[in-house]
Amino acid sequence: MPDLLLGLDVGTSSARAMVFTPDGVAVGAAQTGLLSTQPAAGRVEQDPAMVWEAVQQVLAQALANAGCAPGDVASLGVTTQRSSVVIWERASGHPVAPMVVWNDLRGGERAAQLQAEGFPVMNITAAAKLEGVLAALPDGRQRAHAGELAWGTLESYLVYRLTDGKRHITDRSCAWSTAYLDFFDPTRWNEALIAHQGLPLEFFPTLCDTTGNLGVTDAQVFGAAVPLGAMVGDQQAGMFAHQALEAGQWKATFGTSGVLMIATGEVLDVSSGLVPMALAGWGDKTLLAAEGMVRSAGEMLPWAIGQGFAQSVEEVCALAGQTPDAGGVSVLPALHGLGTPHNNPTASVAVWGRSATTTAAHLARAVLEGVALRMAEIVDLAVTHHPIDPTTALPVDGGLTRSDAFCQILADLLARPVTRLHQVEATAWGAARAGAQGVGVEIADSTDFCQRFNPTLTPTEARQRLHQWQAQTLNFSQKKDKS
Repeated sequence: MPDLLLGLDVGTSSARAMVFTPDGVAVGAAQTGLLSTQPAAGRVEQDPAMVWEAVQQVLAQALANAGCAPGDVASLGVTTQRSSVVIWERASGHPVAPMVVWNDLRGGERAAQLQAEGFPVMNITAAAKLEGVLAALPDGRQRAHAGELAWGTLESYLVYRLTDGKRHITDRSCAWSTAYLDFFDPTRWNEALIAHQGLPLEFFPTLCDTTGNLGVTDAQVFGAAVPLGAMVGDQQAGMFAHQALEAGQWKATFGTSGVLMIATGEVLDVSSGLVPMALAGWGDKTLLAAEGMVRSAGEMLPWAIGQGFAQSVEEVCALAGQTPDAGGVSVLPALHGLGTPHNNPTASVAVWGRSATTTAAHLARAVLEGVALRMAEIVDLAVTHHPIDPTTALPVDGGLTRSDAFCQILADLLARPVTRLHQVEATAWGAARAGAQGVGVEIADSTDFCQRFNPTLTPTEARQRLHQWQAQTLNFSQKKDKS
């Protein structure tokens, strides 16, 4: 009987598939990069057809690396980056436009209009961009109303292809980030907003449970009819990996962006300054969460390489660990504006405090400190508004947390322990784990294997460091040091 678990994790910069045993041991994995283009300032796009090709490649390679066949898989869990816009032909499954990625900023003006009209739409959500993408297509609206076109976020498109068009679905953890979900009844779409935009409801995917018997892959497409056990947003998949579904549990993931998520049970957090989210949903029950985002986290390392600080991501992290401080240098990590709590789409990355004695190690450390300090701002919101003890460790995962230097910097600047999950690529494991739940596969927990980083700064010292950094970097009237 099939017992292997397959997790598909498609982020902004890479697609990854991992095969796990039911006790969480990875037995096969494959990853490939994804190319984003920037056709104009503030615009970020990807080719959905190339993403689909990459997904097929990593799924096949992960199974081959595990020495197994598709028929050996008990469930497939799918997670992707959220709120990107894909439009495709129903008949063929072929995309008809580039995918507009979540961090694309073209929706700023439309978001402001919708907010003035009473709809809570942020500039990076799909609801601020979908109309524009559709309008750019010849006869786009007519084809949507005629039922020829479908739209969805990336996980919806990938499941459509994996099932050969039989399932056009999304779950509420993914749908929430589009701003099209009814926030007060997250079991349904916000039909008032959809009607306001003149879009047909049939253009949208059907809402489904986060885990369960959601469908099966097409045998001609995937090689076997494998149960689809879960569809879940990437940050929410991390919560499944950390087993953090109960109110008050939290984690931070550091990938392209950095996101803190805290479970809030069935209570909608509308006052903390964090962004309320659907964590998962089944039937009439919706578990909620709140999150804050550092828009530029892991992507700051390639930026540092481009600035000549280092030759590789590994060298950036190694250099940062070679010096106890940043030598007075501060970096604002804002390649796509600033997220929580500033929500400033116009902020840009900048460096302050360079001098004749500044070294590459100082600059590398300043980059990692900038990401950690932005997360510290978000953690402050979480602990102010939610019952989190000052000694409670922050569980972390994601590619950037492979760096011991970064994890120690983060622990110091938070003045609280940081625990790194044994499976650093927790998003893929979370998708697989959720998929197992969906089809009833028992999980033998092994998530207690983690490494702990204890802070060397006191809370007072950490707060002073945060205030110094804020004074230097968040004064946008100050002339940026680009020397």
